[in-house]
Amino acid sequence: MTGEVNHSLHIIHCDLDAFYAAVEQNDNPSLKGKPVIVGGSAASRGVVSTCSYEARKFGVRSAMPAAQARRLCPQGVFLPVRMERYLEVSHQVFAILSDYTPLMEPISVDEAFLDISGTQNLFGSPEAIGREIKRRVRSELGLTISVGISYNKFLAKLASDLNKPDGLCIIPYDRALEIIRPLPVTRLWGVGEKARQALERLGIKTVGDVQDLPTGWLAERMGASGQHYWELARGIDTRQVETHEERKSLGREVTFPEDIDDMQILQKNLAAFSAELCRKLRRDKLYCSTVTLKLRYSSFKTINRSRTIAPSHADVVIGQVADELLQKSYRGDSPLRLIGLSLGKLSSAPDWEQGGLFEESAQYEKVDMLMDQIRRRFGSRVIQRGNQLPSRGDD
Repeated sequence: MTGEVNHSLHIIHCDLDAFYAAVEQNDNPSLKGKPVIVGGSAASRGVVSTCSYEARKFGVRSAMPAAQARRLCPQGVFLPVRMERYLEVSHQVFAILSDYTPLMEPISVDEAFLDISGTQNLFGSPEAIGREIKRRVRSELGLTISVGISYNKFLAKLASDLNKPDGLCIIPYDRALEIIRPLPVTRLWGVGEKARQALERLGIKTVGDVQDLPTGWLAERMGASGQHYWELARGIDTRQVETHEERKSLGREVTFPEDIDDMQILQKNLAAFSAELCRKLRRDKLYCSTVTLKLRYSSFKTINRSRTIAPSHADVVIGQVADELLQKSYRGDSPLRLIGLSLGKLSSAPDWEQGGLFEESAQYEKVDMLMDQIRRRFGSRVIQRGNQLPSRGDD
């Protein structure tokens, strides 16, 4: 390790509770309190994507065959995956999180890291920020979110899982080793079933067992992975929150839990990305001059398509360009695992010439800024553009 390590409580991990099932219960109140299992029909060969906590009491778990879930929980309510709806809600949650720091790293559709190092003077202590995030997600979206707070990413993520559901847990530097010592070794980031078996063959079952090993002992036997596990067990994790934002660009992307080829879902993702990124540009009084679409196929082949535009931070302008890039770049020939949008060549003032384009963009800007004011006052869900509303049958 090089440089000074920050041991203050500045990393927050937010993880929505039983996300898909929670959205289904929230959209259909008659499902509240029932064992909801999302992932298709129990008669199919599919697997469980997620399930409510009521279903987990019967032993149902994510990635379990749907038929097995039916045997364990015959009274379960089996529902198909509505990815478009989940992504819509995910964008709304991330919009709330981004209000507290520009340093946000989405990990999946239902979890993200925040670095609040520079925003505590604005929003209060880490605990106050965590509680406010929980309050807003519940009041604005009707969902619960578990929050973990610590001085690095590993411990923040671990903390968010310790008091689920609807938890808030803090792991401070001076108590970190004590808190994680009794936990099973599988709690270390990266220890799956094969690694667990390898560690058990070495007589290692708990995090405390790893803590007690001398420096280099585990690395000699397991290589770089062994060194990684030893550092985590001692509360060492130097990874930074990665925002995917470069100095002259702003970006947003999502990796789908299941590869998709539904053009409507892809378009709604880009519309949500455009609105979110443009809102950040307006907040920072910036304009972009390039729009870049990123597509990654199930084969991991990745393509990027860009277009240069007159400087803008209008939702409609950016959203239209993003949609045109998608229409020209993707024919639905193979499913996608990731879609992303980035806005580049940022500037603090538009340098376009006066004229029709300026006047049109200025009109869009007035509407966008008014919508921003309404969201800040009444919540992020109170007003949306039509292309971000649920499709017929989603509610």
